[in-house]
Amino acid sequence: MLTHENDKTVMCPIVGDGMVGKTQICKTFAGSQTPDDYTATVSDLYTVPTYMMGSDYIIKIVDSSGQHDYKEVRTKSYKEANVFILCYSVSDRESFENVKSFWIPEIRNLCKKTPVVLVATYKGTRDEHNNVSKQEGLDIMESHKFDAYIECRSDNKEEVDELFEDILLSVIKSKRRRRSSLLHTLMGK
Repeated sequence: MLTHENDKTVMCPIVGDGMVGKTQICKTFAGSQTPDDYTATVSDLYTVPTYMMGSDYIIKIVDSSGQHDYKEVRTKSYKEANVFILCYSVSDRESFENVKSFWIPEIRNLCKKTPVVLVATYKGTRDEHNNVSKQEGLDIMESHKFDAYIECRSDNKEEVDELFEDILLSVIKSKRRRRSSLLHTLMGK
């Protein structure tokens, strides 16, 4: 939750199956080089100072393992989360099915009200064979009341920057809803 002292710091665990582009999103946003070969992540923290929507922010992205066995390591960051970035690959139907059967239950079991932004990666690789359609992603977003659905190429700086603008906007909206709800509670309405 954002507090008065750290209103400009946003904690974002990025979750989803392995090899869907989570680390690439982090490195693209942070401006880091990415090696060509895949190395499985256990847990990495990317701290990215950025200027968005007229203010300076610090975006902290916790990139943890997409392997389902690493729950203890992965969920340590969940309590501090301001927003979840939930990823799947449009060219990997299993990663999409795991969003529904594994990732959403894990997130909602521990953080019922934290905003979630659903991200479809590898959008440039979609073809007609067993790929996940945009409508399927939108349906999941709507049925679970997620804050946004975004398709992006994880190595495209402009698209990743737009993703983080949407993420920041979802945190700001959530914060306003909480304040409004608290005000209504205090005023007895």
